[in-house]
Amino acid sequence: MTDTNDTNAMGALWKAQAVQPRVLPADEIHRRHAALERRLGRRNLIEYLTAAMMIVAVVGLVLLDIRLGAFGTGSIGLILLGIGGGVVAWQLHRRTGGRAAIDGARPSIEAYRDTLRRERDALASVARWYIGPMVPGMATIYLSAFLKVPPGGRPLVIALAAATATAMIWVIRLNRRGAEAMTAELESHDRFSNL
Repeated sequence: MTDTNDTNAMGALWKAQAVQPRVLPADEIHRRHAALERRLGRRNLIEYLTAAMMIVAVVGLVLLDIRLGAFGTGSIGLILLGIGGGVVAWQLHRRTGGRAAIDGARPSIEAYRDTLRRERDALASVARWYIGPMVPGMATIYLSAFLKVPPGGRPLVIALAAATATAMIWVIRLNRRGAEAMTAELESHDRFSNL
């Protein structure tokens, strides 16, 4: 049987212990911040190149439609898709392009946190600024294809549209998971800095 006084004394001793906050050394903050910035820079470069290639392809396809006398709803969908790609590239730059440098003007951890917050906010809202601008073009292209194909080909168009929608939902979920991971890291920093 345990003596109540011993249990209370052990609890008081445990509560009296000093809590050692988890403090990241400056070189670890610099390393994490540099790694995050490199990863974001690579991702942004890939996104910009993808948008540029998509816009070039759209211009080529629309010019081909004009030359063949086949300009129609599908061509308008392509134009909308190209505009959507431009909007995505602009939004990506606006939301994640400004870098919070570690320059000694303020604590390194704040620059790192700012980068995490900016990226978390961009990832959490990807449905609105990344997927949203593509939807009008994709919807117009699929609607045009649905109306042009013979009735036997319509299930294929519906399947392709569903696959595209599934891919878009997957991208949204993947980015939200990334935002949740960054939120957890920010909360971890905040929790230890408030001790």
